[in-house]
Amino acid sequence: MRPSTIAKVLAICSMSAEFSLSQAQSVTFSIDTQSQRNNISPLIYGYNAYADGTGRAGWDNQGGQANLQALNLTSRRMGGNNMTSYNWENGVSNSGMDWCNSSNAGVTYATGAGEPNNNAGLAYYAPGAAIKTFHSQSLTLGTYSLLQLPAAGKLPKDIVNLNPPGMCNGSQLWQSAPGASNVDLARWVTIVNDKPASAGPLSLTPAIGDGVVYIDEEINFLLKNFGKASAAKGVKAYELDNEPDLWHLWPSQYGEGTHPLLYPNLTTVADVMQKNVSLAATVKRMDSTAETYGPAVSGYLGLFSLWAVWDGSQSRQPSDWNTYNVEPYLTNKTGDRYRYNGMTFANVYLDKMRKASASAGHRLLDTLSFHYYPQASSNPSDRVQAARSLWDANYVEPTWITQPGYGFTDGRGLQLIPKLKQSVADFYPGTKLAVTEYDFGGKTDVTGAIAQADALGAFGQQGVYMASYFGDVEGYIAAGFKLYRNYDGKKSVFPEVSVKAVSTNNGNGTVYAAVSKKDPNTLHVIAINRLNTPLSASVQIKNPVAFKNVQTWGVDASSPNVTPRNGVGAVTNNTFSYTLPAQSVMHFVLKS
Repeated sequence: MRPSTIAKVLAICSMSAEFSLSQAQSVTFSIDTQSQRNNISPLIYGYNAYADGTGRAGWDNQGGQANLQALNLTSRRMGGNNMTSYNWENGVSNSGMDWCNSSNAGVTYATGAGEPNNNAGLAYYAPGAAIKTFHSQSLTLGTYSLLQLPAAGKLPKDIVNLNPPGMCNGSQLWQSAPGASNVDLARWVTIVNDKPASAGPLSLTPAIGDGVVYIDEEINFLLKNFGKASAAKGVKAYELDNEPDLWHLWPSQYGEGTHPLLYPNLTTVADVMQKNVSLAATVKRMDSTAETYGPAVSGYLGLFSLWAVWDGSQSRQPSDWNTYNVEPYLTNKTGDRYRYNGMTFANVYLDKMRKASASAGHRLLDTLSFHYYPQASSNPSDRVQAARSLWDANYVEPTWITQPGYGFTDGRGLQLIPKLKQSVADFYPGTKLAVTEYDFGGKTDVTGAIAQADALGAFGQQGVYMASYFGDVEGYIAAGFKLYRNYDGKKSVFPEVSVKAVSTNNGNGTVYAAVSKKDPNTLHVIAINRLNTPLSASVQIKNPVAFKNVQTWGVDASSPNVTPRNGVGAVTNNTFSYTLPAQSVMHFVLKS
């Protein structure tokens, strides 16, 4: 989805004391190719299919098939607010508060499956048209598919208004009268994860209009069309719905939530856990080789306490939160209240999924997923720094999360990924991490490329398993990806083994480095200049053999195109100097 405002966060104007733009415009990047080596997951170079903000459908989405192939991305997620309500039987989905609470063909049409059939009763589309089209496109692109399944409990039955107006003025366009108390219940159907034997065998042509949608039947449809996840063409992974922290009908003074008609009550921890465990069990029963992701909360407050009404104090959480806001989830009995920077629900979720897995006799959760829409990235000066909250302990972002006295990080850096890695180690070892939605903005501004390149570098260096950008992968966002996946126009890539790379001042410039197992004598370096002035960089490399040649590609404010660059002087004793253009990202390739 998009950044949430329902928490009524307080914008704080404090700035990190770590750096200022008035400091010397120089930096040293130190690289050791034999230290801190870890494999970079290829799945971090992914995007959310049909999160295009222009309304383009099918291959026209994200700039078209040629643009997607040029990006050379590795994974795709079909998920988001509308997928919470996607009815696979006939292709209907409900937009919730994103678009008038309208039940429409939005999800299915966006995949490129065509217009709905308005002359076939409730059978607007063939069963599974959207998910089949999505995964077929993934196979064409050679990407991994992550498909979101619904868990909230209800799905729309029919379409009433194909083209609701842009301004809804409070009208719930598919029901008889506005307001949650007047919902036409006959237009919802119930989700049942496991089809009972009394209802007959799993069918590829489900009974539309019987008031029930079976999730194991949806998975069976995909298995029959593509095979298991372990097969070459199978759907590899399923996400256990989307942003449960925003499903519900909020009190009016805090906004309307995302699906207030589909889920009219405030969510509780117990309900979300029950729904996630049940759905995960169904996925593993149907395809034990498929990966599961959850809970896909919308951001920090979701990780903190599932949800919270924030009005300057931690005044309101789920009704059962006190049951879970206890040890070991607070500090793992260490007494260090910043061990997880307050992300207590993440600990609860991991521990409950671990215990449910033990009872089931097999792992139910493979990957802890969450969304990241930074609170401080709306303007260019904040955007160039924003990705540092993913990893940098010395970056204290200027937001309510880090405000001293608020009970979150209290003036400390957020360190989102390292803190969640600690959660995994303490509560469910072996669980992977995925950022299944994120966006820093800046598609038309070079700061977008800086933030995107910084995030991708951090995902690789920090060991994130999968990441999928939510938005239009074009302009400077595309440049951020191409620096890693197609920097030379020949689909050459940043390699798969991250190595130690350290900057003397991450506020001015950051560095990432990697080598390939197949070509250990070639080193790739991504260097970022956050400043709006040139930055003089000294690159010092520790490596068993001497590097002799350097090639350079980069992007800056002059154009969103990644282009070859000149200016690298001699490499002497594995050291060279380079002046990074103002607000730029450079990709150096060094060969022995």
